[in-house]
This record gives sequence, structure tokens and C-alpha cells, in this order.
Amino acid sequence: MLDLSSPDGLSAVVDALAEKGWAVTRGLLPAETVARLREECLVAHRQGGFHVAGIGRGGDFTVREGIRSDEVMWLDASTATPTQRQYFERLDALQREINQGLYLGLFEFEGHFAIYDEGAYYKKHLDAFRGDKGRVVTVVYYLNPDWHLGDGGELRLYLDEKGETDFIDIEPTAGTAVIFLSERFWHEVLPSCKDRVSITGWYKVRPV
Repeated sequence: MLDLSSPDGLSAVVDALAEKGWAVTRGLLPAETVARLREECLVAHRQGGFHVAGIGRGGDFTVREGIRSDEVMWLDASTATPTQRQYFERLDALQREINQGLYLGLFEFEGHFAIYDEGAYYKKHLDAFRGDKGRVVTVVYYLNPDWHLGDGGELRLYLDEKGETDFIDIEPTAGTAVIFLSERFWHEVLPSCKDRVSITGWYKVRPV
């Protein structure tokens, strides 16, 4: 697991993306910031700020039972809290490092809080929308303290091209970030045995 708090942490992510297309990391933010992000997420959820997640965008957006069962609240950098701005600032630094090292032309990040209630899941999918080449790099950041083996909710990242056989399961432990190429890796969220909280987002390129 890569350590983003180390001086060469960001460049190590770039190297991992270039070599294998994915990285699992820790150290993006201090533990107290991770805890504040989690609390802000839970408060917003209690206040009704979330909606049931769907698939597709715009006129193609639909809520599909049997595909995913999480709830989300989109984040806006222009109205972000001080804690959320710390997250966006770290992502800006990573974006610059990726662009310098891989020349991907990333120009913005979009993301949302996500809550998976007990039993919730997201079936196998790719993050890139059909006909939309905007999303290039996925970042999933976990906000779950005291997560243990058997709690479920793992991110299953398929390493083979067709997303069928070769995979790794990544526990959604607080402070862990999973970064991967959006169009390349099939993945799913396994059913969770307790509430599971994260920030999921994507670096995008300008539309053609």
C-alpha cells in the first residue's frame, strides 16, 4: 500500500498508474480530517441531503433496483466546507502530478459522498459512461473507522480485461484511497454488513 504522506507518495501513485493502472494508498489526509469528513457526511444524510443513486447521466439517468442500492450527495468545490476543501486541495495536487507524469489532460474533479446502508451493494460496472470519454481516473476514499474482516463492503477490483476472474478485494477502511483508470477496470461493491461511508469521484478531461 502506497503512503501519500511521504515526500514521494504522489509520484509513486503516478508510477503505479503507469505500470498497472491502479493503486491502493493511505495518508492522503490526517486522521482527524478523515473523521470530520465522515461526520459531515453523516450529518448531511440525517438532514435529508442525500438521494438514491442511479446509473447514467442527464436524460439517461435511471434508478435501477438490483444494480446499486447506495445513496449519494454531490459535492461542490465552490461551496465546500473547510474540511472538504482540504480534500479537494490534496486532489488538486494529485491531479497536477498525474498530468505531469502521464499527460492525461485532467482538468477537473467531480465527486460525491456515498452511503451504503447495511446490505447495500453496487454490481459490477465500469465508471466511464457509454459514449462519454470524460471520466479518466477514479478515486474512492473511505471514511470507515473500525472496519474489520467480515464487515463486507469490499471494493472488488477486477484486474483482467473482461472483469471475470482475476480480482482483488479492498476493505473500505478509513483513510484508504483506491485510484484506478476509469475505462479499464471493472469493479463492484460487495454487500455491506454495516453502514459504509466514502467519497467517490473522478478526474475528467475536457469534452471533445
